[in-house]
Amino acid sequence: MNENTTPKSIAVVGAGFAGLSAAMCLQESGHDVTVFEARNRVGGRVWSESLDTGHGDASIIERGAEFVLAGYDTMREFLELTGLALVDTGMSYYVRTLVETPHITTQQIADAGQEAADLARTLPSTASVEDVLQLLGFDASLVDALRARIEISTAVQADQVTAAALEHVASFKMLPSWRVGGGNQRLANALAARLNRPVRLGETVRRVKNTEGNRVRVDTDSASEEFDVVVVALPMSILCDPETIEIPLPEWKNEVFSRVVQGHAAKIHLPLQTRPETSATMSVPGRFWNWSAIDATGEVAPVLNGFMGSPSAMEAAALETNSGRWAELARATRPDLAFHPSLPAVVTDWAADPLARGAYSALSPYATEQDSELLERPVDNVFFAGEYADPEFTGLMEGALRSGRRAAERIITSCAPTAATTLGASR
Repeated sequence: MNENTTPKSIAVVGAGFAGLSAAMCLQESGHDVTVFEARNRVGGRVWSESLDTGHGDASIIERGAEFVLAGYDTMREFLELTGLALVDTGMSYYVRTLVETPHITTQQIADAGQEAADLARTLPSTASVEDVLQLLGFDASLVDALRARIEISTAVQADQVTAAALEHVASFKMLPSWRVGGGNQRLANALAARLNRPVRLGETVRRVKNTEGNRVRVDTDSASEEFDVVVVALPMSILCDPETIEIPLPEWKNEVFSRVVQGHAAKIHLPLQTRPETSATMSVPGRFWNWSAIDATGEVAPVLNGFMGSPSAMEAAALETNSGRWAELARATRPDLAFHPSLPAVVTDWAADPLARGAYSALSPYATEQDSELLERPVDNVFFAGEYADPEFTGLMEGALRSGRRAAERIITSCAPTAATTLGASR
């Protein structure tokens, strides 16, 4: 920190990747940082747990964000800082074999995806993915396979997400995929451990309000405190619910928030009797995909993992009332695997999580090129960070980390002395 800069008291609301990234960067610049987290753990929608598979040592499963992909440079920087390593999963996030429609090849989907992405660039910015799909001249079954892939990946319906999303999901090349050895949540734990002040777990923030004294008041269930600056790093569905957290905002801020769509997704983990080969398959009608992957032991974990995306898919699977149905569907698509007869599947429904109410975010067809900056633009001394705001890695772990770092950089810049102040101080 510049010797002429006075350290600020800064609160960060939310100890997910965005909040922890902001907190670390702010602390490194000499500011006094307090992090509030409503959960009893850090990580937010990054959640690693042990799963008993009956093979001795428990396997680590990712109940939230899982794959580390090419371009996750900020995440790799934080991993190096904390001494954590990535593990190659031995499979590719991008390539999935269709189980009910084997006549449609992965190459056909790849070609269709590339044509869709090329077509999207010629359409108005308000075009949706569904608008693009309707213009493709392919067989209906191939179009629906591509639609399924996009709805699973974005966790929203094809008519609700901007056609620009095709740029991010149209890659079907056999590119590597990684995970943090021992669980992605280890990064959140490591960042929290480096903070001077322990994260205040189990403290729910109910109100964040700029005060007349150029301060920000933070009200929790038990107390009220004032800070110089506050960073709000919460899921979009929570951020936009005034009954959960009250943050007085101008109309322009509410308007740009309305152009973000909170995706709905769930994950499943089914113990296996034996260690399978690595694999990745997709169910078009079920709107889910399954995979088996190498873990930190260097072997393929005896677990079939699964991810279901889009509200319609979750409704069709009746996850709210019968999560066992998805387990039945997943087992039916993989008759080649020996599922454990007595150990239950673990299902995580992020839409039902009261502190998330959905998975990651996507931009609606009405989003503009300026939205990323507007989503993060502060309101007086209240700053914003989240996976929803990153233009390149929207909805991803990398996007959350980058957004948190940008929020910190904005604050650091705003706290830096002006040229006139610096000159005056030297006289």
